[in-house]
This record gives sequence, structure tokens and C-alpha cells, in this order.
Amino acid sequence: MRVHLATRLDAPPDWVARQLHTTAAFRHVTAPLMRFQPANGEPWPTHWTAGKLELHMWLLGVVPMGAQTVCISIEPAQQSGQWPTLRDNGHGQLLRRWDHRITLEALPDGATLYTDDIDVVARHVPWLMTPLSTALARLFFLHRQRRWRALAAAFRTRERTADAAPASPAHRRRAVDDLLNTFDTITDAAPASRWRWLEAAHVLGQSSQGLHWRTHCAMLRYAWLLGDRREAMGQLLRLALVPIGHLFARLPAGNIGRTHVSALKPMAPPAEVEGLIKQALGNSVRSTDASGCEDARGGTVRSAKPRT
Repeated sequence: MRVHLATRLDAPPDWVARQLHTTAAFRHVTAPLMRFQPANGEPWPTHWTAGKLELHMWLLGVVPMGAQTVCISIEPAQQSGQWPTLRDNGHGQLLRRWDHRITLEALPDGATLYTDDIDVVARHVPWLMTPLSTALARLFFLHRQRRWRALAAAFRTRERTADAAPASPAHRRRAVDDLLNTFDTITDAAPASRWRWLEAAHVLGQSSQGLHWRTHCAMLRYAWLLGDRREAMGQLLRLALVPIGHLFARLPAGNIGRTHVSALKPMAPPAEVEGLIKQALGNSVRSTDASGCEDARGGTVRSAKPRT
């Protein structure tokens, strides 16, 4: 029985194709629903190569699902505008046949149409187990596509801010300081406007646990000042999640940190928030250029004052 699922990824096909050929992306999009491990304790290759690979599978990482032989091949694009098809087909202890093809197609806006086609035949009691296996395959690939969309959204967020976001942690700290200090000074601004400064600080600072914590504390204080109980309770929850998110590296790129958005959802920040981030980073760079240059540790070397 066949499963056909397609979804839009907010990333260009060449980027998706590069990720598709890495085993790290495969392990990311299949987790935590399924965990795979090469047989005989072999290490994971960095990239898929044509040929056979023996894998062991665990449902939710703990329930053994037996072994599966995966045969990797790359097929030429079927039509103009498509990328070569990545195919993995094979068999296992539970499945007599597993034939999966991934096709990519460029969309007019630069995004990617990502399609999974899967053909499944169960090994035991096929009249009963094949429909059941097909239903489980549909759920599994819906999960995979959801994870692919999150990966693509994170890539797009990084791309949109790449031209303004220096890699230096020092620049980020100075920019977050600038955003939070400006928030403190614009007390006459409308709440919706002031929230944008805090959201920008969250997007920019969440990669640092200290800045991440500081931003949520500022959000909690402001929600309390406004008498917004729902937002205040949400900020308390997010403060509790900050150390967990950093421990497990679950920091959704572009997330604005507010209660009305999922704490686990990567997203493209609103244009106004992106503008504030670029402005703050630009100010940080200009300030550094005017006062000195960064040292190898990301700090700033100040110009020596002349002795009088």
C-alpha cells in the first residue's frame, strides 16, 4: 500500500538537498519517534552513499522494532525543475518491502515542495498488517515532515539575519543590552510597541543562557506591571524551561518568547522585530569599531588612553 505526502519547506531546494544527504538530518527528523542505529555498533557515516546499510530501530527510542536493510540509491530527476530523487528501499523483520522516494521541486517563491512516496508491504499476515503498517508509516512521515518544516524555518531565520548578525557573542551581548535599555527608557510608548523590544532581545539573546534568562525576567516584570496574568504565568513557565532548553539544546530559532506562541516553535520574527535586531547589532558593531577591536575571545580591546 502507498503513502503520498507533500509539504512546503521555507528553504531553497539546494539547501534541502544538502541536508537530505546527511545522516544527521535523518536522525534529527526521525527523532524522538524513532531511533536508528547501524548494526554491529558501526558509527554513522556523515553522508548517505549508494549501497546497503543495516539498521536497528527502536520506537520512541526504547521499544525494539527489529532490524532493517536499507538500500540507498539516487535516481535522475523525473521532470525539469526537480532535483534527483533520493530512494531508500529494502526489507526487515516486520516489512517484506519498504520503498521510499523523496523528491524536491523548486517553488516560485524560492521555497521547496518536498514529497515523500512510500510503498509498504508487511512480512507477516499481510492482509492485516500491511494496512496497519501503512497507517503507522503515514504518522511517521507526517512527523518527519513537521520536523523538516522546523529545520527549514530555522534556516530561513538565520539567513534573514545573517547580513546583520555578527558571529561574536560580545556583539550579541551589547546588542541585547541596547534593546533592554531602550525598552526601559521608552516608558511612554504603547505596550505593543514596548513588547517588540523585548521580543527582539529574546530572539537575539536566547543562544546565551544568561541573556535568555534576563530577557524572560524582563518580560515577566512587564507582564506583571501591565496586570496581564496570562502572560505573567507563561513567562514563569518559560523561566523554568530556560535551563532545560539549554541543557538539551532545544532553542527554537526566531521564537519571540511570548506566551501566545509555542515555546518550542521555530519561527520567522515579525519584520519590526527583525528591524530592531539589525539596528541593535549595527549599533554594537559601530560602537566596537569606535572604541577598539575584538580580541580572540570575543571581548573588546579598548584603545589605551594617552597619559597626561
